[in-house]
Amino acid sequence: MKKTAKKILSILLSAVLLLQIGAIAFANTTEDVQGQYTYNISSPYDNIDWDNINQYKASLHSHTDASDGDQTIAESVKSHYDLGYQILAISDHAVLGVPWDEVPQTVPIYRFFKFSRTGMRDPVVLSSEEREQIINGTYESAARDALAEQLGYELGGMMEVTGSCEANGATPINDCHINTFGCTSVQAKMGVYGDFETVVEDCDKEGGFSFLDHVGEYVGRNVEDEERAYAPYYSNKFANIFVDYESCVAFDVNSTRYDGVIWDEILKKAIPNGRNVPGIAFSDSHSAEDNDWAFTMMLMPELTHEAFEDCMRSGAWFSVGRVDPLNLGEDFNGTGNLPPAVSRVEVNRETNTISFVGSEFDNVQWISDGKVIAEGKDMTSLDLNAYEDELGCYVRFQLTGPGGILYAQPFVTMAEGVEYTADLYVTFDVSMILRLFVDIFNATFGHGIFATFIKKMLWNHVW
Repeated sequence: MKKTAKKILSILLSAVLLLQIGAIAFANTTEDVQGQYTYNISSPYDNIDWDNINQYKASLHSHTDASDGDQTIAESVKSHYDLGYQILAISDHAVLGVPWDEVPQTVPIYRFFKFSRTGMRDPVVLSSEEREQIINGTYESAARDALAEQLGYELGGMMEVTGSCEANGATPINDCHINTFGCTSVQAKMGVYGDFETVVEDCDKEGGFSFLDHVGEYVGRNVEDEERAYAPYYSNKFANIFVDYESCVAFDVNSTRYDGVIWDEILKKAIPNGRNVPGIAFSDSHSAEDNDWAFTMMLMPELTHEAFEDCMRSGAWFSVGRVDPLNLGEDFNGTGNLPPAVSRVEVNRETNTISFVGSEFDNVQWISDGKVIAEGKDMTSLDLNAYEDELGCYVRFQLTGPGGILYAQPFVTMAEGVEYTADLYVTFDVSMILRLFVDIFNATFGHGIFATFIKKMLWNHVW
């Protein structure tokens, strides 16, 4: 009897041991499973030395009462300095940015349209001494000092970016604006509804660079406009711009409800045609309360204009929004909290993984072809082989937390042996007809005495 019991116990123990060994073997096999594909991963962060890089908080699109905002230039510069910005480009409507102690050439008609904000006041600028102190970081600001202490590092001065402009002027129905840098001809162009292309092309010819502003206003900013955001017409229209003009460096992803949706639709068409499209965020502020709604964390080795342009043309930055109706809800506002941040991104091409180190977030979403393919607070690494059935030609991640949302740039994920195609067609635009009408008008009557007088009176320019 005792021998029988011992045999039974021995058999049971052996069975348990075998099950444990099998479970361990299965677990190891699961971890080591190789997917069907090897991926060629392209990252905007490939050339970043994470141990020797700085992140600079940048406001690249904001307004003053030089066009249609209610802040003076002096107030805007000081407010951004208080909020910890290290780069500021004031981009008023059809007004080229100038040094902060100079009065820019304004466009009277814009200021008149927003008389309740501007009062048609004479622009107020910084004194030369104030400008110098803000640029070198010696201007006294208790708010900036407190933020630096909270962050744990010195913020230094704030770099002045001149030559920026919100081009294409005012357009009827919805705004169709382009932020330009380093070009002058676009300043005086009359706005034409729907015509993003002409301004981008002219800026490209001048050797400048641009990005597209709040395209969601053109497509539709309301809940009922969701279907339009997915319409092939819009993704084709904008994907063509990025494929044709490398100088158009980014797409606004945070200003209106469906900007992010349109971004993903563009990526699906542009990437197979050879162009990744970085996403950018900015406040588009018209008052001091708006100055910290959204911004860009630029990855630069030093705070210089050369490094700034290199960064803009490379797409090496993170975009941050305090609000995002689609991802964070209508009532969410992260202002006042530290935003999500990323301190390192790593791409392991041997294991087909993308990972990051971040802070101030409580959820991660990995998105491909406009769909969330993985999600969770601990999802700081993505194994592409584990998501082969859901992975398209790119993947990107976004972090959400009490301070808002951070958008990382898309990683191109092309599997070897797989053909990625996306047909692009040229959209027929009423904007082309309108632009042609304006060009014909300029060629025939536009430079007559009467037309020239009206343009000078309304625009302060002869376009």
